Amino acid sequence: MATIRSYLQWSIVVINTFCVILGILGVVESALELQKYNYGSLDYTEKVVQIIMGVALVVSAFIGCGGALNGSLKLLSLYIFVLLMLMIGHVWKLWRYDESRIRNSVEVMITYTWIEELVERGKMNALQYSYHCCGKRGYSDYTVLSLKIPNSCYQVEKNNKKTFYPYGEGCLLAVSNAYLDIYRAEKWFHVSLIGVEFFGIVLTVALICNLTADTLRYSY
Repeated sequence: MATIRSYLQWSIVVINTFCVILGILGVVESALELQKYNYGSLDYTEKVVQIIMGVALVVSAFIGCGGALNGSLKLLSLYIFVLLMLMIGHVWKLWRYDESRIRNSVEVMITYTWIEELVERGKMNALQYSYHCCGKRGYSDYTVLSLKIPNSCYQVEKNNKKTFYPYGEGCLLAVSNAYLDIYRAEKWFHVSLIGVEFFGIVLTVALICNLTADTLRYSY
């Protein structure tokens, strides 16, 4: 029984080490993504929820390690409760998964920025530099309006000279694809965490049963 208990204890410690790493990565990623959305918007709120979940995952990892190493039934029970709450949060995120919402949000942002570009040249530069795109739907957005295509629409080569042709992809498509790539990665991140947390619960229940069995045996 002691060997089994030791195996369960250190298995929980190893899992929680991964949870700390994943939780920190989730918080950092969500904090960086938070800057892309307007305060109070639905997307902004979801990123805040993800940050809270990441912090809760890190805290739960320390609770789980403490409970496992000290054989504390109270800490282990609290650990299971926190993991169950986190799993509910992941399911909620997956239930709300909607790529069309991301596309609509990006379209509103790009359209607004493009209108600003028409009023004051240079407003699209940051997007065009970052996502290697040009105009809203393509560089023809500039040419049809007899506007000079900005330097941000061209790739700069090693000799500091820009390419002859501008980027062919419009920023609406480029930014949408970039946001969707992150959104899809987040979906699988939540799925993976559900699996890790479920495994953590199984190990913790097994450890609680082991500790309880020893307590009952010694009571006799």
